[in-house]
Amino acid sequence: MYSCYTPHTRLSQYKYISNTHSKSHRQLKHITVPSSPQLHRYMLTSRFRPFLRTAYTAPRFAATRSVTVRSMASTSAPLQEWLVIVPDHEGALQKRIAVRQDHLGGLKKDDESFWLWGGAMLEEPVKEGDAGPPKMKGSAMLIGAKTREEVEERLKKDVYVEGGVWDLSKVQIIPFKSALRKAL
Repeated sequence: MYSCYTPHTRLSQYKYISNTHSKSHRQLKHITVPSSPQLHRYMLTSRFRPFLRTAYTAPRFAATRSVTVRSMASTSAPLQEWLVIVPDHEGALQKRIAVRQDHLGGLKKDDESFWLWGGAMLEEPVKEGDAGPPKMKGSAMLIGAKTREEVEERLKKDVYVEGGVWDLSKVQIIPFKSALRKAL
């Protein structure tokens, strides 16, 4: 005969499973075991003592019980998405073209999660057969940063600001939540 106690819903309730010689015949009985601290005394005097010990052992002293608390919360704030629209100064097209390679090189130095996408805003769509650069009037980008201030600080350090291309007095920094993003 095989008998054991298994925990059921609460520590003070156990299911008693008894197997007779036949594997197909099982008896299942619910019994209530006194809750701690009486459980310890019950375990010492009960005829089911060996089975109770394997199911639950009450601590003898409350001071010896250790409690572990796990937290999945992160200590740092999550990245937020920011839609940034920065117009160019009037007549800044030639300045933009002159410092464009330095601007793109500076973007690669930043964290990969900072610049999510970006590009030039145009006066009109690019037409087939047009020679020369398109008529650009500013930039639009999606940035991943914790705060608005982080976005502002990075924009101030950009080559387009130092080169007189972007007009930061007219910048729009808008909290944003992407629903769909696809690669081109």
